[in-house]
Amino acid sequence: MMEIPAKLPFSKRRLRPRVVISYIFDYVILIACVIGFWILDSIEPYHQHFSLNNISLQYPYAVHERIPIQYALCISGLFPLVLIIVYTLFIDGLFSHHKPQDPISGKRKLRGPWRWKDRLWEMNCGILGLLLSQALAFLITQVLKNACGKPRPDIIDRCQPRAGSHDAVPYGLSNSTICTGEASLIKDGFRSWPSGHSSSSFAGLFYTSLWAGGKLHILDNRGETWKTLLVTIPILAATLVAVSRIMDARHHPFDVITGSFLGIACAVLSYHQYFPPITQSWRKGRAYPIRTWGTSPAAPIDAKFSALSESQTALRNPEAERLNAPSLRGRSSSPHQPVPGATGYTNPTSPHTMQVYPRRAHDHDPNGNWSSSEEDVGDGYETQNGYAMTQNPGVNRNSVSFDAQTACPPAYQSQMPTAPVGAVPYTSPGAGGHVSQQRSLTDTAERQV
Repeated sequence: MMEIPAKLPFSKRRLRPRVVISYIFDYVILIACVIGFWILDSIEPYHQHFSLNNISLQYPYAVHERIPIQYALCISGLFPLVLIIVYTLFIDGLFSHHKPQDPISGKRKLRGPWRWKDRLWEMNCGILGLLLSQALAFLITQVLKNACGKPRPDIIDRCQPRAGSHDAVPYGLSNSTICTGEASLIKDGFRSWPSGHSSSSFAGLFYTSLWAGGKLHILDNRGETWKTLLVTIPILAATLVAVSRIMDARHHPFDVITGSFLGIACAVLSYHQYFPPITQSWRKGRAYPIRTWGTSPAAPIDAKFSALSESQTALRNPEAERLNAPSLRGRSSSPHQPVPGATGYTNPTSPHTMQVYPRRAHDHDPNGNWSSSEEDVGDGYETQNGYAMTQNPGVNRNSVSFDAQTACPPAYQSQMPTAPVGAVPYTSPGAGGHVSQQRSLTDTAERQV
């Protein structure tokens, strides 16, 4: 019997057997879905009754489809597969702003910060998500087709009713026993809902849009329109494939709409199985690390957030931290000390400061580094926990300081009303009874003397 490998081919980390089994199980499920689809395809579907006088069922049978199933699979399956392979292996990192330098020549590496093991892991997760989306869509669609047995718009032309056939009188319907047409056509004629072309095309192409949107981080604060245009192209292609089924009279509009939503649901579930949400643009659409199968998710150190959710481990957003960076330095004398191991700290007593929550290191990484293969990528790389924050060349960070209690810069403090001589020092209501560090003018005069 083949032994379970101790580590994946593109990772130096030794893995527990249950972790390897969990990924093998993913492929087993995909194979089982394919086998289940072929078994269901051979089963005779349920035959609903229909009326020979129903105009919506009297469309002619289209011998030549606009987009046969072979072409649909190439559009929604082969194209995304090639795109994922080419992008992850050759394009990813070419336009990175954090390209590492060669230690000898000092030149920046053209291919960016990602190593081959990172690229192989991204490709593995991307292909797994695509296959899972398609497999779920095909299997669920086939189950619903057989269970419902809804007639297609061209069922009467497929059926070729016997001469003199008519609906039962009174208020009766016909059934498949009056049909004289080809058995395979009649069998497929009762599989109208939901549309298989629609579900499979959206399962593959909507997944491609999510995947590309994560890689292009379309929901960041830059708002570049060309990225959104690229991401919508696969969705438009899936819509055209779905609409062609109405043009060929293979499906009713309701069949196409529900099939499309089914494919979208499969795509969303499959993408989030291996990738973070595209709303977290600072994660650059990088795949989740090697799963810690069988262990509890890491919870935030902050107690009040632990009560909300055990899996809401906060992530650093450098674009947001940049605005609050001055309040994170030079506060060692503050009565509120930062939590050990936290990624940032702000004064909890001031309502004007932005919370930066601590993050625990990964269970299997003592350094807390984030990378596609769950290994460190190097200093300054984009997917590390502490990669460099975006700098504003027009702002000198050292020239701005914030008060620990008010979170206001000196320019604003100078405009605040001053207390009269001999006044009682002001006590901050949010500081837990501590006297404010802003002394009265009397104390200041005595200290100057």
